[in-house]
Amino acid sequence: MAGAWALPTWDAEDLVRIDDPSDPRAVAVSASGALIVGPPDDGTPWRRASFPETDEVPVEALVDPFPAVEALEVLGVPGWHDEGLQGQGIKVAVFDSAWFVGESDPAEVLPISTHDCFASPTCELGFDIQRPYLTRESGAHGWACAEVVRDIVPEADIYLVRVNSLLAFENATEWAIREGIDVISMSLSYFNDSFYDGTGPQAALVERLDRAGILLVTSAGNTAEQHWSGVFRDANGDRRLDGDGDDGLWTYLDQGSATIYLNWDERDRCGTTDLSLQLVDDRRYVLGRSDDLQDPEDEDCEPYERVRASVTRADWYRIEVVRERGSSSTLAVDVLSRDGTMFEPVFEHSVTDPATHPRALAVAAVPAYDYAAGTVEDFSAWGPNHAGWLRPDLAGPDGLTTDTYGPVGFYGTSASAPAVAGLVALVMSSEPGLGGAEAADRLRGWARTDHPDGGFDPRWGAGKARLPRRDPGPVACGRRPLMMFVLPMLWMGGWRRLRQVHAASEAHRC
Repeated sequence: MAGAWALPTWDAEDLVRIDDPSDPRAVAVSASGALIVGPPDDGTPWRRASFPETDEVPVEALVDPFPAVEALEVLGVPGWHDEGLQGQGIKVAVFDSAWFVGESDPAEVLPISTHDCFASPTCELGFDIQRPYLTRESGAHGWACAEVVRDIVPEADIYLVRVNSLLAFENATEWAIREGIDVISMSLSYFNDSFYDGTGPQAALVERLDRAGILLVTSAGNTAEQHWSGVFRDANGDRRLDGDGDDGLWTYLDQGSATIYLNWDERDRCGTTDLSLQLVDDRRYVLGRSDDLQDPEDEDCEPYERVRASVTRADWYRIEVVRERGSSSTLAVDVLSRDGTMFEPVFEHSVTDPATHPRALAVAAVPAYDYAAGTVEDFSAWGPNHAGWLRPDLAGPDGLTTDTYGPVGFYGTSASAPAVAGLVALVMSSEPGLGGAEAADRLRGWARTDHPDGGFDPRWGAGKARLPRRDPGPVACGRRPLMMFVLPMLWMGGWRRLRQVHAASEAHRC
């Protein structure tokens, strides 16, 4: 990897994964594999490479955005800062794929160190903030996440880590353990790597971090309105999923590119059922189709399909899921219209990987502008996951002011995750030896919820994260009551009550 800095910028679609890190064609490696420009033509076994997407929501995608506000006040942070608690001694790593400055100012989060886990398997190289390796890395999303963390824990040690692929996530996990990181903030989602049930390749990384005492705080995803899940029903026998009653699922798409993900619950028996996926317009033109063969004899068989299509006009389009082979009477399927809005979305089970894993702290989003009384953003993913695990854990604020996004605001579970990661680090700094999981438990206990019995809520888990007021401690020796309290006492109880208060005050003399 000595020549990594001279690498071209690739489209992620051009890269595949092989299991040989020593292959001379490798453009990036981890301990268990390599990415190459492929597929290889020499018979080398390969599989698709997995790349994350950032969990930000552009302000122009919001129907009625609230004004952006600071995170500190709504979370109760200033009182903790006043007590001298500012994250001292805590190491926070921000894992992200978009570190390419734009309008942001890196000085806002200094001091920092950068670590490139794509170019370097050991993450020892810093990254070039002017040039991405992959086309999907453009933007300054990572800087905004780091700004949110820095505002909450201004004296923490902050590390910026390039995690632009599953392979880089593997490298970053081992680096975090070696470095002794306390908390990781990661506002990224992976798609079609599991049935969103806490399994899949990210699960092993979450568990590895957890065993090392490192808490991964991750965005729950922005997929609530993009999501549909249910059992494959085909009442008229045409082999198509009935969906919302019209042999498919209607989704509204704006002009531009569109990505549709299909996933079904056969990870342990892939090939039992073979499904295909297509996107169709109102004239029955097929805009995109995916019909990979799910072959039970293929060791790399995966029960998923993905369509990428170009949409020339904003309109309603139909997603069609077609059964090519096998029985589907009890088959659970999951569909995501990543660039659209479902006509009849299913909010439950919409949390994405790695937030589906119960050892990750998954964070939903509530508008900061109305944080105390508000509810989750319409897009914020709901739990539980497909295995029934209670997800997400907490909600944090979005619609935050940052230097990167300016007054328009930083929206999405991308913004709420670093806010909660910062709170975890702040709580850890308040008590020597307190671990990240223990700090997270305290935040759950302090969370604000409107659930009638204070129990789990699929929108936001334990509720909206916030810090309690700091206890100012015992009254100092000889301190007298303030006049703002004395005057009401005179009116309510006369001089006798005042003499009692005065005696109590004298008792505090040293």
